[in-house]
Amino acid sequence: MEVRSVPVPKLVQDTWVLIKIRAAGICGTDVHVWEDKFQFWPPVILGHEFAGEIVEVGKSVKKFKVGDRVVAEPNTGGCGLCSYCRSGRMHLCKEKLTLGWRIDGVFTDYIALPELVLHRMPDGLSFQLAALCEPLAISIYDVAEHGKIELNDFVVVQGSGPIGILCGYVAKMLGAGSVLLTGVDASEYCRFGVAETLGADYIVNVQQEDLPRKVAELTDGEGADVVIESSGSPSAIAQSANLLKRNGRLLGVGIPAEKELMFPWKTAVLNAIEIYCSMSSSYTSWDRALDRLQKDGNILKNIITSTAHINDWEACFRSLLAEEDVKIIFSF
Repeated sequence: MEVRSVPVPKLVQDTWVLIKIRAAGICGTDVHVWEDKFQFWPPVILGHEFAGEIVEVGKSVKKFKVGDRVVAEPNTGGCGLCSYCRSGRMHLCKEKLTLGWRIDGVFTDYIALPELVLHRMPDGLSFQLAALCEPLAISIYDVAEHGKIELNDFVVVQGSGPIGILCGYVAKMLGAGSVLLTGVDASEYCRFGVAETLGADYIVNVQQEDLPRKVAELTDGEGADVVIESSGSPSAIAQSANLLKRNGRLLGVGIPAEKELMFPWKTAVLNAIEIYCSMSSSYTSWDRALDRLQKDGNILKNIITSTAHINDWEACFRSLLAEEDVKIIFSF
């Protein structure tokens, strides 16, 4: 990986716009690409979390104009014909093209995108905060639109990365009675504190405490109503079923590096566990995320633990690997 000069992209179609990137967030998948642990199609510019300003519009663009401040869903190039595209779920289309993996992403000055994927930023929302929209939209899609969180639920969130912390925040917004978030020794440096600021009631370092025992103690031996698995850790995934009460709900969010994992299927079946897996985000989750960023910005801003210039990308990636930061935003 390297920083290099590239041409300003052209508008591919009359329905596209050119956007000046103002802020871009580093996602865990960007770091995993650097580690060669996640799929990608080089050479490609990384990055898919961003906020920016439109500087050029195609002649057929209808709802946006030069000067509009926008964020954008990272999936483009859907076929438009399959059942997923036609039902508003382009993120599941087999022909979709994802920013930063398959096509050039947002760690750059300019990007050209179709009007179809844009969302207008609310007035007063900063570019840096709006760059959190993509991970927050994922968390809302996972937890609010799929998770079936109910009032007073005891929710376990496995993993203290940005998605895990935001999933805990969304669960509390939906009325969860208690949220327990897990992490490891390195997470104590800053991630646990940020999780508490965003509403986590209990924090468990799984390298120091027995997680199943702690969950049993806090639920009178019943187990959690919901486990949100955001870590992607094979051992955490395998343990999830044993943390749940009978007929509890397991929400799979984290993406492991391995293609196949061990899982206690018999336990899951005998306890009638409901399993939901979620991927990417929906159109509706983006507008909901922008609304939460505007209303809860003073809380959500704590996710951003550092800002940096793109020339410092390697130090930023190493900091995220070491869990010395939660979310780092590049400013342009």
